[in-house]
Amino acid sequence: MVTPWRVAAAVVAALAVAAALAVSGYLAFGRRAGGHGPAAVTVSATACAPGWSAPRSGLTVFTVKNTSKNTIYGIDLVGANQVLVYGDIEMLAPGTEDQMDALLPPGDYSFQCESFSGATLTSRVERVGGPRVTGAHPYVQVTSDQIQLATLAYRNSLTPWMDRLAVATGALEAAVDHDDLARARQLWLPAHLDYSRLGAAYDTFGNFNDEINGRPLGLVGGVNSPNFKGFLRLEYGLWHGQPDSQLVPVATALDHAVHGLVKQFPQMLMPANDLSLRTHEILENTLQFELTGETDEGSNTNLATAWANVQGTQLALAAITPLLQQGEPGLPASLRQGLEKMAAAFKSYEHPDGAWTPVQSLTRPEREDLDGELGSLLEQLSVVPDLLELPILPATGDQS
Repeated sequence: MVTPWRVAAAVVAALAVAAALAVSGYLAFGRRAGGHGPAAVTVSATACAPGWSAPRSGLTVFTVKNTSKNTIYGIDLVGANQVLVYGDIEMLAPGTEDQMDALLPPGDYSFQCESFSGATLTSRVERVGGPRVTGAHPYVQVTSDQIQLATLAYRNSLTPWMDRLAVATGALEAAVDHDDLARARQLWLPAHLDYSRLGAAYDTFGNFNDEINGRPLGLVGGVNSPNFKGFLRLEYGLWHGQPDSQLVPVATALDHAVHGLVKQFPQMLMPANDLSLRTHEILENTLQFELTGETDEGSNTNLATAWANVQGTQLALAAITPLLQQGEPGLPASLRQGLEKMAAAFKSYEHPDGAWTPVQSLTRPEREDLDGELGSLLEQLSVVPDLLELPILPATGDQS
């Protein structure tokens, strides 16, 4: 069912564009495979798709026209269970028309047209006949309650990792403070990996993320910038021979920021869309920053961070699995299998002594294998935000 949050979706243009780009792969596939259309559909102040005729199975391009004088509509093409959405137009202004691309397997379908006042009109049910279709990815209409429950479940799953992180940065600070920099180098990686597992919440952390895990790229002075802080700044100093007099303030600030984050996190709001988006974007960032070695400040542990990022993705996926199973029952298991395989691939580069193979030392076949496997996994994960089609809702905090 179309809901009033479509107004917010229309206002947030960047998200609308991103959604359109994500769907474009399906549309291009359908057109190459030979789509039907355009098929004319109208919506008025009193009727939703009156007299529409069902096409044959496959890709159809519907041309939808709003003939009303002053009513904005959101329009969905839904399956027989009224849960799965096969095509949608977020907002259709009076007197305008737009195209809706839908890849339809055989079955029963109807249109739902909801005005922004909340009134809903429904068309008659029509049966689509024809051969079976592969590649259809309808998304599930989810409720605000479902989204909030998934987000809160995810936030709760982060609690033990955040507690571990606070303990780890405390020990790290103590080692630096006592000028035991060899010990600090041993403690740095476990602490950094604990933070790297929190990937889906990065946007929620606000300025804390820059203070805890900021990068020097773009800063005036680069690694020498006073604004370069956190784990990577400490990594640079520990592996470039800087004395404890330079590193004590860095380690102290890092531990302070982590404890501040842990304290404030229950009151921080998490945008409703973040969880599904980050399920894809955590590993997208891994491909960009870790597998290129861009974030290596001397420890040569990018592959360890990539491994922790996979674990962070697993935490996010676990929270949204019940929602995904409504529309794609087999998808969560397939994604879990892909993530487990990816984690094992990264973990294979850990040595018995706890060191990791540097990204820069990978052979060309090894690098191509990792890039290819991660790229394939990202392609699978990219459908998650579209399948859930999470509405633009107020951010979710700890409401316990």
